Amino acid sequence: MKLGNIRAIIFDLGGTLYKPESDLCGLTREFMNDVRAVDLTEHSDTHIIRALVAPTDWLWNYMIENNVPSNWQPTTEIWIEYDRLLLSSLGVAENLDTIAVAYQTKWDKFFEDSRPTLLSGVKPVLETLHDRGFRLGIASNRYTDPTRLLKEDSIFHLFDAIEYTNVPGYAKPSPYMLLRAADKCGLNPRKCAYVGNIVDNDLIAAQRAGMVPILLSWCDPEEVEKITIDTIVIDNISDLLEIL
Repeated sequence: MKLGNIRAIIFDLGGTLYKPESDLCGLTREFMNDVRAVDLTEHSDTHIIRALVAPTDWLWNYMIENNVPSNWQPTTEIWIEYDRLLLSSLGVAENLDTIAVAYQTKWDKFFEDSRPTLLSGVKPVLETLHDRGFRLGIASNRYTDPTRLLKEDSIFHLFDAIEYTNVPGYAKPSPYMLLRAADKCGLNPRKCAYVGNIVDNDLIAAQRAGMVPILLSWCDPEEVEKITIDTIVIDNISDLLEIL
């Protein structure tokens, strides 16, 4: 791959610049044990992830059928319906509505009390890339604007473009956000590289946008085994300073 003409680097957030925010499977098991709805102590992460298929399909179909805008985010009522479908898939039958509300309350409390952590070494690398004249951007599958988080970590000023959405058709692996970020940077997408940690979302989106795909493997090393396209793999974000 030719990297000499790369003038912008666009990043994913969770698992790339920030430590992943939550352990969905662990929190769900903890909740089930607390309310004694279903004993999930012995249930594997795979079992819980499989139960997410039905509610996720429902939510995605809801967004598409209602033609929601790219910046849409679910209301509490939407999340409770999502929770009902998830809990039902996990075997909850009695008091489903009440338990779904309690489950959503637990998640709301979790996100209220938690804060994503900027991974070690990220800030100095971003500052160095910025000082070298690279334009920087973000394209992240998420429902909420990350601006406040970036400002709290004193890195917001380093970015020329911030894009986020979790709506199907706009979210990765669609190239939508990446192309918008390139446009905001004032650059042809082929002058951009995209750095992410998930092959099926990040690297496919980069390929579809015509950008150089870079897999950052420090949070998800098993993703290296999934690569099926021409990709640059780095173990640490500091490796960008050597290859760009």
